[in-house]
Amino acid sequence: MLAVQVVNFRTRRYLERCVETVVADLDSSGLPHEINLLDNASGEDMGPVAERFAGARAFASAENLGFGGGHNRLARETRAPYLLILNPDVEVRARGTVARLLDVVAGDPRVSAAGPRLVMADGKPQPYDHGRLHGARAAIALKGGHSYWRATTVRQEVAWVSGAAMVVKRASFEAVGGFDEKLFLYKEDEDLCLRLRGAGGMVVYDPGVAMCHHGSVVADRDSELAGAARYYFAKHFAGRRSRRAFAAAHQTLAYLRL
Repeated sequence: MLAVQVVNFRTRRYLERCVETVVADLDSSGLPHEINLLDNASGEDMGPVAERFAGARAFASAENLGFGGGHNRLARETRAPYLLILNPDVEVRARGTVARLLDVVAGDPRVSAAGPRLVMADGKPQPYDHGRLHGARAAIALKGGHSYWRATTVRQEVAWVSGAAMVVKRASFEAVGGFDEKLFLYKEDEDLCLRLRGAGGMVVYDPGVAMCHHGSVVADRDSELAGAARYYFAKHFAGRRSRRAFAAAHQTLAYLRL
């Protein structure tokens, strides 16, 4: 059983298309599933959307819990062994997409989470759908609290995958406490994957599986990212004097396109 989770904040027109495409894919694959939708205090009723699809349920929060808090809330509403965490602006455009991504996690007991290649509406790769784990360039970025992204066609273990589309084992998710709700928006996926890996799990990026992500329909990235980054640095790099040096090296290498 797979539980599909989508958190809404004034994105209903995207969310309806998201659910339509996911349900069509799941039905064609015959995967047992449930759909759980949460309105995050935006005033948009998810009930009519849920009524359109078998196994769908609508929930509402009286306060905006943030991305991570909203998904934590939905995770508590299911006993399904696998969670498909989705942004409302994600679309599935090829049959078998969800089944293939689920197989990455369900087919290997070492894997806690997996993410697909994200593409934009024009089909171009979306940067930062994952962060590299291996290699000198990745090591420099990670030690500075950042990420190194490069397009790839190779399935591999990574530092993190995007929370826009992620399959995660519910047991692994619960074991690390789910998303850190102090990260209201942005870097919560990096933080979750870091803790999953710290607990002994693997995080896998599979570029052979693709989903369309419109992106930036909920909040302005720049205004939210700075605060999230400060909290993330303080949480994971407090007292590490070398972090700033590695962060500077990461920025310099990025400027030089290395």
